[in-house]
Amino acid sequence: MSKLLPVVFIWDFDGVVVFTPHYEAWRIACEHYGFHGFTREFYDQYVSGRPRIEGAMAILERLGGYSRSSLLEGYGRRILREFMEYKNTVFRKLLEEKCFTVNMDAVEYILKAKNQGIIQVLASASKNAELIAKHAHLPSGNLLVELFDLNVSGKASSKKEVFMLAQREASRLISNPKCFIVYEDAPSGIIAGRELGFKTVGYRLPQHVDSNIIGVDLVLEKLSVHDPLEITLSLGCRI
Repeated sequence: MSKLLPVVFIWDFDGVVVFTPHYEAWRIACEHYGFHGFTREFYDQYVSGRPRIEGAMAILERLGGYSRSSLLEGYGRRILREFMEYKNTVFRKLLEEKCFTVNMDAVEYILKAKNQGIIQVLASASKNAELIAKHAHLPSGNLLVELFDLNVSGKASSKKEVFMLAQREASRLISNPKCFIVYEDAPSGIIAGRELGFKTVGYRLPQHVDSNIIGVDLVLEKLSVHDPLEITLSLGCRI
């Protein structure tokens, strides 16, 4: 690897590095509870990239007929908890059945960036990210988690908090990093990165998302065709 540059790539996991069955698990949970109208568009807008409780409340409010206040106490709160637990049970079963795919488009890009001396941090708010990354193998035989210089996944409860943790840990690895770039597929992650002053790359953003509204710096449908250093410079990072 080249000499380390003062640049850090911060990676979301679900939908970017690995395609995981979150949508399928929520869909099955909705069918089980009799909630109609759970589409990919609904998932992208109200569930994807958000903490599990926020996604569950959005489904129960908009598709289940529950009010937000009712979900905070008594029977509604119990339904909320049971719904989340059911979804997570389904999701873990799908993971055990290896219903996920490593995104080689992202892997190839990350390998190029590492060879250029750019620090790579895996930073998902999901605790399942580390579980998958420590068991999924790359074509080289290495574990997926070994692709990253740092892994802070599941160590904070929100996107913003986990990105802040990534920033702190990366700053211990290299002195005076000048640029942090977040790679995300969810609007909530783009917004969190922007709020922290990071550069943001929207990867395969949902079609309904207006990139101008969320303020993303760059939108890419494919990563491996690009040179990571050129992308870094195009975003205005100084190295």
